[in-house]
Amino acid sequence: MEKSKLPVLVPALQIHQQIIQNMARFYVYDMSRHCGEESGWEIPENGLYECSDLSRYFHEKDRFAFLIRVQKELAGFVLVNKVGTSLEVDWNIGEFFILAKFQGEGIARAMAIQIFDRFDGLWEVAQMPKNLPAIRFWKKVVDEYSAGQFKESIQVIQEPKPHPMIVLRFMSNKRFLT
Repeated sequence: MEKSKLPVLVPALQIHQQIIQNMARFYVYDMSRHCGEESGWEIPENGLYECSDLSRYFHEKDRFAFLIRVQKELAGFVLVNKVGTSLEVDWNIGEFFILAKFQGEGIARAMAIQIFDRFDGLWEVAQMPKNLPAIRFWKKVVDEYSAGQFKESIQVIQEPKPHPMIVLRFMSNKRFLT
């Protein structure tokens, strides 16, 4: 990655809530490329994709929102929570999005590693089974980050409605699963 394009992870404040909610439309649009054939992914009649309300990341103490910037320009966002598939999970990637113009430059990888390093403990990262690019990306990043010490499973996630997800589980900050 070019030094001039080094990404920066910035904690999001309440004033950034609408910015992240706006970018989330593009996030849903990007995911529709891979999940668009499934029920619930139809484009709305008004032509504007919607994302669920993300305001909880600005009001609940166990949720954290971050903006990603490259040379001061918005490049995406990361949402972290404590909602795993079991109570032992410390951290979960709620949503992770890099705008199209910044994809393929190593920015997502760099930001994922920064997030994992920021929050110590047992992590889960889940992907929709039809989102093959996300599956490849997360498996590669988690494998590299954890030195191969991760567990992969298919779990049924309950929110917003029960659906299968591919879940990667690993420890951050080099404390590996036994």
